[in-house]
Amino acid sequence: MTIELKAIKRYPVKGMRGVDLKQAKISAHHMITDDRRFVIATQSSVGQEGVHEWARKSNFLQLVNTPKLAEIGTEYDDATCTLTILRNGRAICKGKLDDSMGRTVVEDFLKAFLKNEIAGTPKIYSVPDTNFGDMKEPYISLLNLASIRDFGSRIVQSEIDPMRFRGNLLIDGLEPWKELEWNEDKIIKINDVSFRVVHPITRCKATSVNPDTAISDINVPLMLRKGVNHLYMGIYIEALEDGMITPGDKLTVTVA
Repeated sequence: MTIELKAIKRYPVKGMRGVDLKQAKISAHHMITDDRRFVIATQSSVGQEGVHEWARKSNFLQLVNTPKLAEIGTEYDDATCTLTILRNGRAICKGKLDDSMGRTVVEDFLKAFLKNEIAGTPKIYSVPDTNFGDMKEPYISLLNLASIRDFGSRIVQSEIDPMRFRGNLLIDGLEPWKELEWNEDKIIKINDVSFRVVHPITRCKATSVNPDTAISDINVPLMLRKGVNHLYMGIYIEALEDGMITPGDKLTVTVA
């Protein structure tokens, strides 16, 4: 059995669509560079003081509370920290997120786009040396595509887009749900970069939003509970060393 890394994804702005990476530089005890670096919030959700440290996802705009975000795509340029917002494949807004004027351009677009969806004015925040993952710890999420296929075909009886689960590393070649049997602290390697298994990821209602239609069309947590008697899809892992990974790399599991 060969387990292969099929895709690497990151989500520069939490709650918005992810972007594919041709390769990723991995740093020990860090999330993927610029993954969930920025968040969108309103004054009603974070107060006048804004965001100055990691905070729970409930403070920010995300699919579970603002599903309309799924209607727009994104591109992100590392060198210039520029976010491009797409709709139907066409660029409709662009701004440098490390620049106040650039952020204002994106914020003004979001204010108009979400005017009937949110209370208050959306603001984009970032905090130095901070990533806004669902966990405070700098974990990377890993999805087994076979588990998603099994969930879709056997339980939901419909094809399920892996993007519902907003994972970083998508693997294939592993038996369905086998990743959930990897014990905490088990070591896996991708292209000689070691990662520590942390724990399974409990899924919330945000996964019920169809990433193509922005409509909540499947109660994913309920279907998981009924079909496999748990709420897990994917696992968190933690990078233990620096290195590079690329789609096509092989994943190996230590025998211990």
